[in-house]
Formats: sequence, structure tokens, C-alpha cells
Amino acid sequence: MQDLVQLKDSPLLNANKDEMSSMVSSYIQELAMHGGNPVLDLALCKKYIFLLEELSKNLTPFADEELGKFENAEAKIAGTELRRVESGVKYDYSDNKVWGEQKSKVDEEVSKLKDIETFAKGLKSKTTIVDETTGETFEYFPPVKSSTTTIRVTIK
Repeated sequence: MQDLVQLKDSPLLNANKDEMSSMVSSYIQELAMHGGNPVLDLALCKKYIFLLEELSKNLTPFADEELGKFENAEAKIAGTELRRVESGVKYDYSDNKVWGEQKSKVDEEVSKLKDIETFAKGLKSKTTIVDETTGETFEYFPPVKSSTTTIRVTIK
């Protein structure tokens, strides 16, 4: 617990969003110009993110209860604005027959599309398929694969 109190008292937390962005930019410039240990720094960054996300997730119910005591369920504190909002609103259309029929059609088409994608992923070159019923021909091409390189960080 004492470790978290030290985090809370950090002068870095007095900075506003622009100042924090500036700190990051300065750090990255320093790293680019003079080197450092970006692998260690990324590992530590990910650990802080994990710690703070867990803390945030577990603090939220307590903060929500406390915000209920404020006017309009909002507060300005420590250079932030906290406001109780409704998010993740969902609608259930299942009682609407027309919607259900259309949803079934869409789901069927999505399933067909996935079948085509699965088939195309297995292709090594252009392939022509003849529909035996209609005699119509269809050309299929292997998909173009793209990816983004990232670094997976696993906290042990």
C-alpha cells in the first residue's frame, strides 16, 4: 500500500495533459539522440499500465459511489474531470419480427462470406470454379496478407 501512496504523491501527477505529452516527447528525443534502454523502459511502462489499469478497475465502484454524493455526479480533482455517464448502451430488437427476419438474412450472408474467406486463405494461386448448376465461372484469388509488427509484453 505504501508503494501506491508514493505513486499518488509523485510530482509528475501535477502535470496537465499537454505537459505530460511534452515529457514523453522530450524523453523520446533524448532516447533517439543519446540512446538508453528502450526494452527495459517498455517493460516497465507495461507493468505500470497493468498496475494502474487494475487499480482503476478496482477503484471505479468506490469512486462511483463517492461521485453520487457530488452535484450532477461529477467532480474536478487533481487536474481531471470525473463524471458519471451511461456507456455501453445496448438495444434489444428481438421483439421486432421485421428486424429478426433481416438479421437472419444478414447472418446467412456473413456466414457465406466467411466460407469464401476460409476457402481463399487456402489458395496458393488464382483458382477458377465452375458452378455445376448454372455453368457460371467464378475466379478466386488468394488474399493479400498484411500485418503490423508489435511487441508482446507478458508480465510474469
